[in-house]
Amino acid sequence: MPALSLRFRLTLLWCAVSLAVLLGLELLTLALLSAQLSRTIDRDLAQQATQYRQRLAGAAGIDDLQRRATSLPSPEATASGLAAVYVVWLKGRSIVTNTNDPGLRNTIDGVHAQPGEPITVHDPAHGDLRVAVIPIEEDGLPVGTLRVALPLVGVESAVGDLLTPLLTANSALLVLGGLAAYGLIGGGLAPIRQITATAAGISEGDLSRRIGHQGPGDEVGRLAATFDGMLSRLESGFEQRRAFYALASHELRTPLTIARGHLEVLRRVGRPSPLEVHEAVDVALEELDRMTEEVDDMLLLGRMLLGRPGRLEDVDAGSVVRAVHARARGLAPRDWRIEVGGPIRVRADEEQLSRALLNLVTNAVRHTQDGDQVRLACRVSAGWARLEVADTGAGIPAADLPHVFAPWYRVGGHSGNVGGLGLVIVQEVARAHGGEVDVESREGAGSTFTIRVPLPAPEIGIRQAGLRDAG
Repeated sequence: MPALSLRFRLTLLWCAVSLAVLLGLELLTLALLSAQLSRTIDRDLAQQATQYRQRLAGAAGIDDLQRRATSLPSPEATASGLAAVYVVWLKGRSIVTNTNDPGLRNTIDGVHAQPGEPITVHDPAHGDLRVAVIPIEEDGLPVGTLRVALPLVGVESAVGDLLTPLLTANSALLVLGGLAAYGLIGGGLAPIRQITATAAGISEGDLSRRIGHQGPGDEVGRLAATFDGMLSRLESGFEQRRAFYALASHELRTPLTIARGHLEVLRRVGRPSPLEVHEAVDVALEELDRMTEEVDDMLLLGRMLLGRPGRLEDVDAGSVVRAVHARARGLAPRDWRIEVGGPIRVRADEEQLSRALLNLVTNAVRHTQDGDQVRLACRVSAGWARLEVADTGAGIPAADLPHVFAPWYRVGGHSGNVGGLGLVIVQEVARAHGGEVDVESREGAGSTFTIRVPLPAPEIGIRQAGLRDAG
């Protein structure tokens, strides 16, 4: 059998709960009404018993008592049918009653109840009766009993007359409520249908689709928002994977092609000279070293993109800058400068932080000339450790600034060439450490790249205290 939809099942559940509530209210209403009518019957029964006792009181003897009892009204005297019925026993032998129905009289005679406590009995011909038993006394001694009965047909008729409209009204309410619930539940589940449609679109390769739920932030709204966030992460992940594969193929193909080309030239030469062999081997080794660096960069970037930044430890950012400065001074003849104050403790992976700074230094060397200044600095500002690499080179055109961290982009390139992974790695390392990387540049005036890493909370307090003391 096909499974029922969630909308239909929720509607059925709502209808079932509503039916139970309505039936409970209806039964409670009927029970309260029946109890109220029963109390009314008991008051009437007590009134009739009082009237009968008053008529029988003061009798001069048994004969007078019997005469007075015989003069009591007949139960057929009212237009509503059977009225009050009485049965009088005198000294256990004489029966006086106002009904000629032996079955009714036998029913009343068979009642055994406490004096003044009405009970309900059933008569096959007249239905339920409410009967009270009252003792008859003469000179303080019991001489008989007075049994007074009132029919409950009116009470049952009133309750029955109310039952039909209640059932009709409840049925109408249940139908209307079910239709309203079906519509409201359908509206509430609309985001789920959107999620289903969006998921179907994803299976076709479209990761740009979003639910865009604009409703309240309830469970369904949070589900839609979570699904949209998941789609964004998936789309970003797929785009990063495609970019990574494209960049890897480009960056690895170039050194392999160069090395292969020189080795093939060497092979085609019949008797290569030692100089030609030496030059070919040098080029091949240089390209292999370049490819090794690219592979290391790609492995590091892959770990960053997979959310595995490495082990964060308590390190001195100033010491990291000094170590990078010492390594960088041998890259090229530049005017190397360094500005580092006291220790600045941060939580970081020292190797990754060093790699990011070295990438910035390499980038600065690539865009400067001999004698240009390259400055490394480490300072504290507003709860951040700022690691800076500045140069006085050609600078970056304003049109290129928004794209310098894109993996395919090469500053000033217009031929479709792609850039390397250096700045991409810098950006991912900064993000992995909870920080950011900024760039300030002006064409012809050089560039300044700044990696910001958050200071630990105790370190911030110490720095702030030091500033107050200095003031």
